[in-house]
Amino acid sequence: MDHDDSCNAVQCIDGSGKDIKSSEKIPGGEKQNLPEEPTLSEGSTKPKMGCAPSKPKSAKKQKTTEEESTTKEKIGNAQQINKEQNKSKTNTNPTNRQISNASAHYMSDDDDNENNSNNKSFARITRSSLFSSKLSIRFDDSDEEENSSYTSWAQRDIAEYRNGYPDVRQYPQIKDNYKFYANKMPSFPHGDYIDNIHDKWFGDYHRLEIHHGYIQWLFPLQEKGLNFSAEPLQKHEIELIKNDMKALKRILTSYILMLDFYGFELVNEKTGEIRRLPNDNYKSRFRNLNTSSHNYLRITRILKCLGEFDYEHLKFPFLEQILRESITENTLPNCLRSCKDYWIETLKSRDERRAIRFYARELIDYQKKGIKPPQSHCAVRPTTSATKKPKQSPSKTMKQRNDSD
Repeated sequence: MDHDDSCNAVQCIDGSGKDIKSSEKIPGGEKQNLPEEPTLSEGSTKPKMGCAPSKPKSAKKQKTTEEESTTKEKIGNAQQINKEQNKSKTNTNPTNRQISNASAHYMSDDDDNENNSNNKSFARITRSSLFSSKLSIRFDDSDEEENSSYTSWAQRDIAEYRNGYPDVRQYPQIKDNYKFYANKMPSFPHGDYIDNIHDKWFGDYHRLEIHHGYIQWLFPLQEKGLNFSAEPLQKHEIELIKNDMKALKRILTSYILMLDFYGFELVNEKTGEIRRLPNDNYKSRFRNLNTSSHNYLRITRILKCLGEFDYEHLKFPFLEQILRESITENTLPNCLRSCKDYWIETLKSRDERRAIRFYARELIDYQKKGIKPPQSHCAVRPTTSATKKPKQSPSKTMKQRNDSD
């Protein structure tokens, strides 16, 4: 049998020795006994040199049987190769299966079960794999804006934000953002009036997670977002909201809404101090934040929006808490990279950026030494025009929080 016939034979079998289409046995599928070599009887003579011996009667049958056996061997080898190839395509690594199952779990909305085995396994794998990498993140003092060779989109974007979007075109007729925060128009799509969102959406974690159209309304920016129903924030709208005390207060309420969604609560409106939700309510929210990276883009928008109004002072305490949870407590390790590359950069004060980076380096040094920093250890916030609102020093605020805990 030639190569093509052998390939055809392979394609016609299903592993049982039967043809897939006709269900007939392939020749050679059953065991065959090879004929024994004929022995010379007494008185018989060997053939003379140069003369072929006469073929026994079973010679033709023997040749057919040998061809059938060869075909069977080729078919068997082909079957074994196919099985090994199919087996190699299947991932049987138990660790990979464990990670895959955990990933599927976090894609679902059932992330509040503390006893879920997949949840615990995923946490162990994530923290052990990220422990060394997070300690290698460098929080340098130098600002990227001082490096003229740094021309990434993210740096250009943050530079425009810090400078107040000087080149953004203004449209005096647009007032959607002000009307929304004045509770005079709802958000789109599938939104609501701002007071209803604050009242009915608070604690509705499922809605806040899967709904992707409200964040551009709650925290408008002078740049176009992914929600084409939301207009970019206009400079005249910023002034309108600042001059409307109810509208300005609603922005703070929106911040409190999202803090709760991420597992925190605002302790002091003047200092911006935040802490974990009481009891163990923060745990499921931390797990969601640590595994849902699209929320990192939301946080960047939230911090930018706070700086557009009179809430710049809220950023520093938020970043301080995130760094403590990410480095010291190891509860939000996945947030550290975004915190370093984007969230800290939203601080408009260079002194504040350098102060919070210094605090991050201190926490990393403690972690490398295997020492947990004292409870009173906190970031030293510089006194600038952007931080006049806080009337208490960070150390005093931290001490009061520790006493209350």
